[in-house]
Amino acid sequence: MKASHPPILATKLLGLLVSGPHGDALAGDLIEQYLQGRSAVWFWRQALLAIIVSFTKDRTLGGPAVLGSLLVLLLMIVSVGRHPSSLGSGLFIMDLALLSGYGAFSIWVWRQRRPEEREALAAGAHTGVILGVVLIASHAIEWFAPVETRAAQLVRGAGSVLLTLGLLGAAGSAAWQRTRSTMLAVIAGLWCGSLAVVILLSFALTLNLAFEAHAAARLHEPFVRSGMGDAGAFVVRNSLEAASEILIRIPIAALVLAFSGGASNAWMMKRPRRLAVLAAWFTPFFFVAGAASLWYADSLNRAARPPFVMAGVLTAGIALCGAHPIWSSLSSRRGDRPRRS
Repeated sequence: MKASHPPILATKLLGLLVSGPHGDALAGDLIEQYLQGRSAVWFWRQALLAIIVSFTKDRTLGGPAVLGSLLVLLLMIVSVGRHPSSLGSGLFIMDLALLSGYGAFSIWVWRQRRPEEREALAAGAHTGVILGVVLIASHAIEWFAPVETRAAQLVRGAGSVLLTLGLLGAAGSAAWQRTRSTMLAVIAGLWCGSLAVVILLSFALTLNLAFEAHAAARLHEPFVRSGMGDAGAFVVRNSLEAASEILIRIPIAALVLAFSGGASNAWMMKRPRRLAVLAAWFTPFFFVAGAASLWYADSLNRAARPPFVMAGVLTAGIALCGAHPIWSSLSSRRGDRPRRS
């Protein structure tokens, strides 16, 4: 005899995992058809199909980020399980706690229904995917490329850092442009950084598991200095340490830069168009000056580099963070230009 209520687990999963304004209506429609005679197997099949469709259509990418956080967690557990001696420094527990926060944030994003919030989160998601691809490319070049020259290392390292700064600022600026809310601009920047971190860690930890011998060879010298007896355990501990740093640093940078991007866009929109034109002319010079400072710093002794590195990153970062607000201000006011008679 068929139960009078649809499968409880499938119903709860449907309500929890199907995002967007039509989720409740879809669940109600499936329940109604079940009560009219559909089977429990049919209800499960339709519920799972609805969840998959929701994943693919969700512009905020909250659902995929939840799965990505679980994947990173699984990769860490498998890595530590293969080399238990990598434990002992507290890094694994810290990473678990941080990933739990990322997962909770992803679930919150997934369940947002208000159009303004979804617009801001979609802007952060699109920028986050781009940032994730940039970070993956930098990591892949470092991993697979032959020994790099100092100039190539500078271009790769400084380039990925500067693009990270620029994209985090652009996420906040784009979200403000869509919503006119500084708070949502900051949330979009945090979401951009979180998504990029999950993408990067999924890629990096998968590489470490698939090519552990290659990773151990790359880290041979620091492994010898560490005094550890298991090269694989040293690789895992190094990965956990790098993951802790990026899990903490990227959200902090995103908070500052997204606020700066949103505030810059808000300030620029209230000013005359000629100011945006003037900024567009001078921004490339700021970027070139910052890049030149970084290039010069690479020629100095390590002790003398910090002032020039900080100046270069700050100057070039300001130029990149200001690019989207300037473009947004110019493109939104094209119709304000006086026409020739």
